[in-house]
Amino acid sequence: MIRKTIFSLGVGLALLAQPVAAQSDQSGAQAAAAMQELFKADPLTGEQEARLPAAKAVVGKIFPAGTYMKMMNDTMRPVMDSVMGQVSQMPLKSLIAMAGLPQEKVDSLGDGTLSELMQIMDPAYGQRQKIASGVMIDWMTRLMDQMEPSVRAGLTRAYAVRFSQSELSDLNAYFATPTGSKYASESMLIMTDRQVLAAMGEMMPAMMEMMPEMAKAMQERMAELPPPRETKDLSDEERARISELLGISPDRLGADD
Repeated sequence: MIRKTIFSLGVGLALLAQPVAAQSDQSGAQAAAAMQELFKADPLTGEQEARLPAAKAVVGKIFPAGTYMKMMNDTMRPVMDSVMGQVSQMPLKSLIAMAGLPQEKVDSLGDGTLSELMQIMDPAYGQRQKIASGVMIDWMTRLMDQMEPSVRAGLTRAYAVRFSQSELSDLNAYFATPTGSKYASESMLIMTDRQVLAAMGEMMPAMMEMMPEMAKAMQERMAELPPPRETKDLSDEERARISELLGISPDRLGADD
């Protein structure tokens, strides 16, 4: 029980605080191909192609070079520190409920916060979390800065599809005015403004109240499904494949059941 509880908590923390592990070139290429296929766009028509220059001018105003860098450094870095601090002060029961444990097991847990638990287990927990958060933001900033030209090209095509030539001309004319220029330069950043994030943060208490009820609803809807198999139910071939996937020897399977 304790081992599975801590494992569930660890999975949640890894998703919240740790950067995604680097993948091989082959795996990265496969993932990129899968994403491209999932979001495959229709080719532009001749008319839409003709609107690309006007669309590019619009996008140049609303999404100038360096937008992602500014967004990450000015907003996401302090927000991430705040979020991690709030997560550390969340009751363990709430975090474990989010991991999907049955309610009766959640109810059996003691009172206390994640921070209290982790400070006992890891006296350097605070510093470790700060380092993890900083590294994650650094790498995300690098990634988003590299992606920015592709995103700008995609936005250009999207504007060419969704707006007519006259509408694009109207937008460019408006963005040429002082007010329009200011609006354009702020339009991509305004959703990360502290005022907007504070309003979104007001949803957190309601969301936390809903978590146990949502977990219960999931369990009820899954009640008719067969339970997951245990390692003793697997064939030799299945055990060998799982061992290969997990990178452990077959004799270690089931050790934590």
